[in-house]
Amino acid sequence: MIITEEELLALLEEDVSLAPVFHPVTVYALDAVSYQAVKAAGVPDYASLHRTQPDPQWRWEEGLASSAIALFDPAAHAGEPYFPQLMSAGQGLYQMTDPWQEGLQALVQRWHTWLAGLQVLLLEDHPFQGACIQQEIQELGLPCQWVQDGASCLQALEQEQIGLLICDLSLAEQDAISLLLGHPQYRHSGLPIILLSAHDQTLIDGARRLLHDAGFNVLAALAKPLKSLDLLRLLKSLYLGPQNSIRMRGLKRTIRNWQGERLGQFGSLTGASPSGSIWLAVSGLPPHWEQLKARLEQHGRLPNELTLVVHKRDQVLNQSDRFALVLQGSMAGVRLALLLDNGQHLPFDELERLPFQHLLLGQHLQQELESMAADSLLSRFINRARELGIALYLDDPFNLLDATLWQDRGISGRW
Repeated sequence: MIITEEELLALLEEDVSLAPVFHPVTVYALDAVSYQAVKAAGVPDYASLHRTQPDPQWRWEEGLASSAIALFDPAAHAGEPYFPQLMSAGQGLYQMTDPWQEGLQALVQRWHTWLAGLQVLLLEDHPFQGACIQQEIQELGLPCQWVQDGASCLQALEQEQIGLLICDLSLAEQDAISLLLGHPQYRHSGLPIILLSAHDQTLIDGARRLLHDAGFNVLAALAKPLKSLDLLRLLKSLYLGPQNSIRMRGLKRTIRNWQGERLGQFGSLTGASPSGSIWLAVSGLPPHWEQLKARLEQHGRLPNELTLVVHKRDQVLNQSDRFALVLQGSMAGVRLALLLDNGQHLPFDELERLPFQHLLLGQHLQQELESMAADSLLSRFINRARELGIALYLDDPFNLLDATLWQDRGISGRW
């Protein structure tokens, strides 16, 4: 499947400092020769350099995302199963003799052009704060229109081609929640919204959940002051959004620790390998434990070889059959995993009432984990999971995240 930029965000043997720096463009060196060549030529300030090993599952013909290139020396890959695909690969892959530096320049120019064409609307009623935030946004290369009241905001939304709304929650005349909820034409419109507030992060998260449930596309809810680095990360996610929606359909997911040890495969009983642990989604299983136990026996499996994966939409606590299935399975030796793919509604009840051993974190949570505030609901949820001894795994099917960085943050592995 296509390799998106978000899936290639933190590769092995990272060459950049861990200091918070934003790079709109990334260079992936697929071998030692190309890695050293880029270092010798000098990495531009706008780019980061990573080294990784090609994966046979990559769909080379799709090319890379629009903010990355890959560089390789053909001699270093001759004889590999993927070599023919590599030599006829799509956009963004360069041999050492190709004009890869021109490719980098084209990518960063494309990024700046996109920024310059994204009209930002800032709703902030505080004169000093509004002026500062507007200046900060404009210094990043984005056109920004600043309004100080709800009526002016609605007028701008109607008359201008607004690509992003940055909105202060606490307005003197009307709070932003009431303003947005009072105009349903902007629900399900897809307009990206970033919420700002000087309130406690827990309250800001609550506002985000409320607007998300009402159909608004809330990218993030941030505490003031607005940090350029946080905004740039969100903008890059927005920039790459159409590509990131292309996921790896049909790819078998394997849960591993950072040392590469295989902990299990997420799939089905019929398609599972004959040995090792199998992880099954609760939503696709028979409603009663005895039925599932019989299916396990038919495939020569024991309960302790099974991990049941619970998603919050399964509503296990509200459906007696599923709750009984999970509970009886757990008593028989089945292990439990919780799948969390966004931070809008965090299942604290399930976390406390079910004996989970694993927590699978979806791709969309990675950015939130990188920038979450210590008092946010997501931070409290993650910390509680750690207190309960639950192992955390990040969505990283191609083994491309920086293992050392995430291991230091208490993440046990990838899936």
